[in-house]
This record gives sequence, C-alpha cells and structure tokens, in this order.
Amino acid sequence: MDVTLTAQVTVTPSGIVLAVAETETVFAAARRCEYWWPTSCGGLGTCRTCVLRVSDGAEHCGPIGDLEREGLASIGSAADERIRLACQLRVTGPVVVAKRGVRRVEELHGL
Repeated sequence: MDVTLTAQVTVTPSGIVLAVAETETVFAAARRCEYWWPTSCGGLGTCRTCVLRVSDGAEHCGPIGDLEREGLASIGSAADERIRLACQLRVTGPVVVAKRGVRRVEELHGL
C-alpha cells in the first residue's frame, strides 16, 4: 500500500509511535502498522471504545464531525479537542494521545 505519511502520533503510556497518512484516522494507522486498538465495532464509530485523550498537539487534530460528536455525547463526554474517538480522528501534525491497551497484534496471540 502506497501512502504519504504526514503526521506522527505517540500513544502513552505504551510509548508506541504511529506514522499517520493524511487520508487515514489514528485507528486506521494503528491497524496498518499492526497494532491492536481497543474496539468492538472495528472502527465504525459506533462502540466508542476507541476513545482517547489528546495530551499534546490538539491544534493538529481535525474537526469533530457529527458521528464523533454523537458518540462522545453518548458516553457523557462533551465534544472538545481533548477527548476524541481514534476511529474518527485525523491529524495533520505531531500529536500525543493517552490510551491504555494499544499493543502489537502478535502480543494478543502470545506470539
């Protein structure tokens, strides 16, 4: 897959660093890089399990769309630049996010 990587997302507390293409979400970048991101809907924006906290670089986060706003409201979180859904979040520059449970896919299977 030929992609143009335009941004970097650091995931804490794991220290994972994802190279994100301009056309993909943080969740999609994690999947492309073979990381498992907690979700039950597979990145469709319906389960809200992928919620994260932006700790640095909020100015590089794309706007919150209607689906994300609805999802955040359903979990009792006001839509702002700090609490986002990984499956909806697109970034244009360096961002640091907090999300527990992100890990290499092979770690899930004990490989």
